[in-house]
Amino acid sequence: MTLSTSLALVPNVAHAAPYAPDDALEAIETGKLTPGFQQEFVDLVKQDRVYSHVQELSVGIGPRVAGTAAEDAAQDYVEHHLQEYGFQTSREVFDGRTQFVANVVPSRDLPGIASWQYRSAQGAKITGPSAPLKAPVIDLGDGSGLATTEVTDALVIIDWNANAEARTALLEQLAAAGAAGIILAQTNPKGSIPNLREVPESVADLVVVTAGGVQAVRLRELAAAPGDALSLSITTEQTRDDSSNVIGVRPAANDDGTAPIVYVGAHVDSVVGSPGASDNASGIGIMLETAKLISNYSLDTEIRVGSWGGEEIGILGSAHHAQSLSEDEIQRTIGAWNMDMAGTAEKGTNEQPFGFWGLSVNPDNESNTVLNFASDVHSDLEQEPLNIGYVGRSDHQSFHDVGINAAVFSWMFWSADSSIVLEPDYHLPSDTIEFVSADRMGFSAQIIGGSAFRAALNPVTLNVTDETGAPADGAQLAMSCEGDTGWREVPQTSQQGTTETLAPHTTCDFAAVGADGAIGASLDQAIAGDTTVEVELILDENKPEVSIDTKNPAGASGWFTSAPVTVNVTATDETDDAPAIEVSRDGQRWEPYTAPISIAEDGEHTLHARATDGAGNRDSTQELVKLDTKAPDLEASAVAQNRGQLRLEVSDVTSGVGVIEYRLDAQQQWSTLDTEEDVQGALLGEVEVGQEGALVELRASDVAGNITAPVSVQIPTAQDDTQPSPTPGDAKPVPEDSTPAPEDPTPNTEKDLARTGAELITFAALALLLLGAGSALFVVRRRRSTSRRG
Repeated sequence: MTLSTSLALVPNVAHAAPYAPDDALEAIETGKLTPGFQQEFVDLVKQDRVYSHVQELSVGIGPRVAGTAAEDAAQDYVEHHLQEYGFQTSREVFDGRTQFVANVVPSRDLPGIASWQYRSAQGAKITGPSAPLKAPVIDLGDGSGLATTEVTDALVIIDWNANAEARTALLEQLAAAGAAGIILAQTNPKGSIPNLREVPESVADLVVVTAGGVQAVRLRELAAAPGDALSLSITTEQTRDDSSNVIGVRPAANDDGTAPIVYVGAHVDSVVGSPGASDNASGIGIMLETAKLISNYSLDTEIRVGSWGGEEIGILGSAHHAQSLSEDEIQRTIGAWNMDMAGTAEKGTNEQPFGFWGLSVNPDNESNTVLNFASDVHSDLEQEPLNIGYVGRSDHQSFHDVGINAAVFSWMFWSADSSIVLEPDYHLPSDTIEFVSADRMGFSAQIIGGSAFRAALNPVTLNVTDETGAPADGAQLAMSCEGDTGWREVPQTSQQGTTETLAPHTTCDFAAVGADGAIGASLDQAIAGDTTVEVELILDENKPEVSIDTKNPAGASGWFTSAPVTVNVTATDETDDAPAIEVSRDGQRWEPYTAPISIAEDGEHTLHARATDGAGNRDSTQELVKLDTKAPDLEASAVAQNRGQLRLEVSDVTSGVGVIEYRLDAQQQWSTLDTEEDVQGALLGEVEVGQEGALVELRASDVAGNITAPVSVQIPTAQDDTQPSPTPGDAKPVPEDSTPAPEDPTPNTEKDLARTGAELITFAALALLLLGAGSALFVVRRRRSTSRRG
């Protein structure tokens, strides 16, 4: 079959509302729905990504004291990733305060968890990075053996003494003994790094540093270990008196400067000597994961991400930013999500178990939008309420103070009746990556990031009515938005026929199935801001009607003789203005019908058509299209042995041979030629001729009505004994029952005259082949072949 129309697969013709796409109905029926946008975000959170950020900040960079190069490096890291996620970034520099730090490099080390950053005493020697102190270590314990120990040019370890007078006296004795530097070691293994705010003038030219409990334990173990004597290289410095914030902004989709704002933030700095894995690399890791995922969506909310500096020296960075906001920005801000120590592995005790908490600044939490959004997400995931309390002392305080809803999220124990309990390594050199939990940080990212994302999405209200116009209770819905490959979950409707879902700035299709099987859809709905979508259901149980028609009718035989045959398929339906039409030709696959079909190849073709309305009701029909544009093949010759007898070879491979006709000497009237089959499979026919020769014209027509051009055969005269024999390719043996008797050499005039009378044509049964729906086909094999019926 040759088709003149391109029939590439295309989607079904769109149905008039309220019909629903077939794949939506199938998804609703089978329950094969993808999660809504809220759940999708939660599912995309990768705790390994969060952990890798924490590792880079706490191990790769280490302690990130405000005003140091380490804090700058951490902010560079954050800014790089925010830019990678498509955020517009900027730096805010603000006034801070100086601190004193000592960075230590040991000559040998043991595995351990303590950092090698100590605190430098105020008023002691500042080496700067270009002139570190390098000296061997001597451990004097509580200092009682000083009188008998040579300490000249050595770094002396002595116990921290809380008594200022006793401590000062010991420092002066060490200076007098020629010590190059002094390390005051915290004696409590879980003790923090002491802050020595002043030293006597006699030691002002010495390096004097303090070490926390775990640092002191490690240092003394190294000093006591066998092998080469331990030496240290110590660089002391005074930090800058400023710090900085990194702000990442992702404008709203409309970018008109009036969109709502969502803040997500965490502080990047740590206390002196602490790697700050939990406090607060965990918060930065969760913040970056939230920023990465939220950048995948076009939102009608402006997203601002803040990496706050200077939190550990007075919550300075977030306060600087919050206080710079205009009244309009404050009014447009939905809330500020802050995370601090959101990944500790500490479990607490039976009396004070650690849990995930959302904390505002004061007890009035009912109107706190941040906690409300977080509670919704937490309930969806955990099927239980979020732990809610109140506390200040972190960056959420800054936003609360300017009138913005804010909350901080942490793993801790909280009770309104007692002090909060934080992780044991809080603000210690042991706040290392060994004591954070990837699982907990992943969970925190789901709740914190998920709820910030929830606040940024557009609420979509769907009103569904049944076929009577009444609210459709219990209707099941699905939606598919730009970029989706399937259909998303939507909650079923309430008794009021309404339901709500969430979506970013996009265009969505909505489909619904009522409790009674009625269906409906609302397609190409633009989602921007608060959006309401109406869906009307209809119950349609009537099939469409489909028909197949050709542009011109077939001939009386049922065959077309002119190509191409143009076939039109149409469908009507009581409700659906445009039922989807599909066609299948000769058992091939179903394809959408988009234009009339042209059939140009001879033969019998079965065309199937079906129409489906928007409710899934279907009707089908079929049509047999028979096309034969070619006349039969006809060859004829005179039989030399029997004057007036003709040998015919005729065939037609499509509709079959119909009638063979002849006429003599160009007479206008054609007569039907009776034939019989000889033993070689050809046809024999006889025509009545006179004594003289005659010109016989023959033609054949097939069942479809195609007629061959006339074929002429010369019949020789009775006296012509020199008739040419048939050409070699045409010669055939004469059947036995028609072989003439031996010629009598004696003329017999009466006999010859009798042979001039009419000789009737003998018959053989015509070979009839029934093809298709009862059509007759004459099939005759060419010479020297056996006729077949097929």
